[in-house]
Amino acid sequence: MPPRDPEGRRKAITDAALEIIAEVGVANTSHRAVAARAGVPLGSTTYYFRTLEDLTTAALNSFSESLRAEAARWAALVDGSADIALTMAVLAEEYLSNRRRAVTEYELCLAAARDPNLRALAQAWPDGLQAPLAPRIGAANAAAVAMLIDGAMIQSLSTGRALDRGGLEQAVRHFVR
Repeated sequence: MPPRDPEGRRKAITDAALEIIAEVGVANTSHRAVAARAGVPLGSTTYYFRTLEDLTTAALNSFSESLRAEAARWAALVDGSADIALTMAVLAEEYLSNRRRAVTEYELCLAAARDPNLRALAQAWPDGLQAPLAPRIGAANAAAVAMLIDGAMIQSLSTGRALDRGGLEQAVRHFVR
């Protein structure tokens, strides 16, 4: 019999919860669906996460770590870029190529709109976008670019249309001058 691995089981449950959240949204995530996806008994999900809110919060918290890492990668690329507008447009297009991750990010934002405890997690992404831009283009322009990129990405996700990289680049260029 293999040794017990409580942390491994907990991670499998939170990973499964993220998959379910990406597929059906936070509001339609259930302990039962997560247990089935993780391949664990239903009692395991409620053992590690007493409430559904505990489970979704843990999953979104885990996800926010990947958002911070992605924002840090963007920061490094922007910092070394001679053409910030092009770099930001290419990064946004690249980000959307992983639809599951992008949908999960916006599920986090929607969940944060309803749950103040999640707002700090949701704020990590726009903060991560603005931080490398502010020293180069000013805080107000950095905030505008972050809003612009978020808007363009959510529009692409919600309409199913490809991101207009050229249009986004041109719009970002307006704030980078």
